[in-house]
Amino acid sequence: MRLSKRKLDLKIKTEILAALYQVIIDIGNKKEAQIFCQNLLSEAEKTALAKRIAVLWALENGASYSNIRRQFQVSPATIAKLQGDLKKPGVKLILEKIKVDKWASHWEKKIKNFLRTS
Repeated sequence: MRLSKRKLDLKIKTEILAALYQVIIDIGNKKEAQIFCQNLLSEAEKTALAKRIAVLWALENGASYSNIRRQFQVSPATIAKLQGDLKKPGVKLILEKIKVDKWASHWEKKIKNFLRTS
């Protein structure tokens, strides 16, 4: 779907964005999120969004520009733009959620291994 060059009425835009945010809030699990993305986003949109998040995570974890370019097939301009976004509240929120998820996954594995050996 192409984005129209015609501007939406501000009230309508506000209402439909509020509805979008509410739908995102209401997504209950990974399977629902996958269905939402598959049905609403094009393959290019999903890939672009996933790559942005991956590049942000890599930057946050000290990866070099050359490694990021090679791994995610992005331009130096894209990396530089995302580097500048690291201080934005939304980006910080995303990265914090990823950290928490990785921490939980790590400890879940440790606990399962411990329970198997006990």
